[in-house]
Amino acid sequence: MVFITSNFGVLLHVLFFIGMANAHKKILNCFCYWGGERIVNTNGTFLYKGGICAAVVIEDGISLNELFETVCDALKTSVEDKVFFYNTKRDKTKHIILNDEKVVTILFRLNEDEVDVFVEETGRTHDSHPLSDIIPSARDSNVIDNNATSVVGGTTTTSSSMPIGSACTQEMGLVPYLMENANEVLWGKGQLFESPDLFKQAITIFAALNKFSFKYLDNSRSYYRIVCVVKGCPWKVTAKCDGECDLVRVIALNNEHVHSALDGTSYKPTIRTKQVGLIFKNKILDKPQFLPRDICKEFEVALGCRLTYNQGWRAKERAKEAINGPPSASFNLVPWMCRRLVESIPNTIAKWTSTDEGKFKQLFVSYGCSIARFNRGCRPVLKLDACFLTGYYRGHCLSASAHDADDGLYPLAYAIVSSENDEDWLWFLENLKEVVDGRQVVLVTDRNTFLLNGIIKVFGGECNAWCLRHLKENFSTFVSSKGLKNERRKEALKVFTDIAYARTEVIYKFHLGRMSAFHPDLAKWVEDSNPKHWANAYFPFKRWDKMYTNLAECFNNWILPLRELDILQFMIGHVNKVTDLLVRKKAAVLSWKLPVGPNIEKDIKEAQMVARKYMHRATSPSEFTVWNTERKSFAVRLSHPKTCSCLAWQMSGVSCAHACRAIINSGFCIYDMVDPMMTKDMQIVIYDNSMSPVPLHDMPPISSLEANCMTVEGVACTDPALNPPAVRRQAGRPRKRRIESQTQEKATVTCSRCCEPGHNRSTCQSAIPG
Repeated sequence: MVFITSNFGVLLHVLFFIGMANAHKKILNCFCYWGGERIVNTNGTFLYKGGICAAVVIEDGISLNELFETVCDALKTSVEDKVFFYNTKRDKTKHIILNDEKVVTILFRLNEDEVDVFVEETGRTHDSHPLSDIIPSARDSNVIDNNATSVVGGTTTTSSSMPIGSACTQEMGLVPYLMENANEVLWGKGQLFESPDLFKQAITIFAALNKFSFKYLDNSRSYYRIVCVVKGCPWKVTAKCDGECDLVRVIALNNEHVHSALDGTSYKPTIRTKQVGLIFKNKILDKPQFLPRDICKEFEVALGCRLTYNQGWRAKERAKEAINGPPSASFNLVPWMCRRLVESIPNTIAKWTSTDEGKFKQLFVSYGCSIARFNRGCRPVLKLDACFLTGYYRGHCLSASAHDADDGLYPLAYAIVSSENDEDWLWFLENLKEVVDGRQVVLVTDRNTFLLNGIIKVFGGECNAWCLRHLKENFSTFVSSKGLKNERRKEALKVFTDIAYARTEVIYKFHLGRMSAFHPDLAKWVEDSNPKHWANAYFPFKRWDKMYTNLAECFNNWILPLRELDILQFMIGHVNKVTDLLVRKKAAVLSWKLPVGPNIEKDIKEAQMVARKYMHRATSPSEFTVWNTERKSFAVRLSHPKTCSCLAWQMSGVSCAHACRAIINSGFCIYDMVDPMMTKDMQIVIYDNSMSPVPLHDMPPISSLEANCMTVEGVACTDPALNPPAVRRQAGRPRKRRIESQTQEKATVTCSRCCEPGHNRSTCQSAIPG
């Protein structure tokens, strides 16, 4: 008897614990829908029309596959090619896709007695959103994808957060909010946000709408406590993250304010540029040219709060960081990107170097297609220059650009370095020599000291041609120091230009004598300035009359949108710009109706206009004597070799005015007189091969990069980790406007008071008659 009683007691204890365990398991009545149509009415209500409905009972702890099978068995259908999602008691119009075991657990947390589960064919969905066919935009979508993706650094990353039907799962965006909309942004206890950033965005917008400032008493990823800054004001919101996920739940909100009139007049908005930047992230992603002042303007229109320009600029920088990842992490992908360029574009040269401490130092890139076409079709003249970068880590971009057959920009190589110094220019020139492959080239530069030293060591000094514009700037300053002003100064600069373009030593000395007539010291300055590097009469190589580095300035302006990006986005953007350039110019050259391009055609017409004033006489079918307006005669030969005694035709490649006069009534075609390297046929050769596409689908996400290891689809990369360069940022925003040249033409200022040029109203000294 005792034995029976003892076992009966044990049995009671066992049944008690089993009952307790079952008591903790939640049971839901599951209504399953299949074959109908879900409709969200304009008033926000939800309606399911047609199809069939079945009811089953599900228990907490059921697996995802078991739930699928239970629902499909009740509906008499198969599990294959189906999409499952459910709504919540709080909002029937919001739907959550069932695609994770964790989402099943959330299903029981968000519903008390019953839940609606919907089944649809995968073919009905668009872009992984079952309701995209009836939802006007992604911002208004009532479907919540538990695997939301975002683009970071040109790659796709997957969010691990768990969205909830009543949670805010997208950026707030920026629309004109009204005061009565404030409670829709932050409405109280139980409200859910997918991430801390979305929660903070809601607080920023809510405070801006209600015109009060706030501060954080607690600001950790697990607990948030925010109060109004006005002393004694009871407004307060408390929130916390649920478990280990990023889901933020509002646990308390006291939405009452006690402010005086003075508090209202002294109100200053609490602006955190990170949150403002996230609000504008999508707009900046769609339109990278979106300016800080545009952010300030739209923020004021939407929320009635004015931002300073500095806040708008900082907000844009935060938005770019959210889109592309932190600038410091982008250097880790430089080795990967270089290797991908070499693999994708044959014969590409992509090199990088680092310091002993593992910090980024130098990057050099020249695409294989550009190298091949330059050596085959472009004239051997390169314009070298550097421009400053305006991104977070600053630096300089060194470039080498060539002319195509129509004198257009043909980018050959670029490098990103810390600054213009001997070491960086020397490294760039050594790689550039590998690109030209032993071809004799003329390097046109702005006389940068570090660049000149590198050219002498790598290419030799004779091939270095100095930019005439930069030389004229120095000469202009010297002329002014000698007391020559206004018209006398302009005339001296014109004579200096004649000296530079003089084709022979005799003509050079003639113009030098004219210069000496202005002032003997001016002629001495010219002779002491190494004319062999800039005067046509003494330069040892054919430079095709390319006297300026304006093409390098064109390159600097061409990459202007890239100069504020991080190094990885710069590399990707440069690939895209070169690809577009090659495709566009290849299509343009096929539409040419003449044997030469528009720029060459313009030069020929200008020479023909001058030639109308000349006289000519044929001495043979292909040889002519031409007299200019000063009755000076020139000998022109139209057969091979084509020459003119003025040498302008031979040096430039385009028919001079004397040749144009000789061609009239001679039976020769004017286009046959152009150098073959400046014709349509050569332009086709230069652009007959477009750049191969560079796949970036498997680029490691910047957000997943670690200090010493990267993985691509589970495979470890052998690329070393690169740290950002050691740079010292200057105070304030980086300068983005270039300093104008001294000799550049500037608009004449006209006084609005006396209508005289040369001054403005504030400095006007003229007497106005009564």
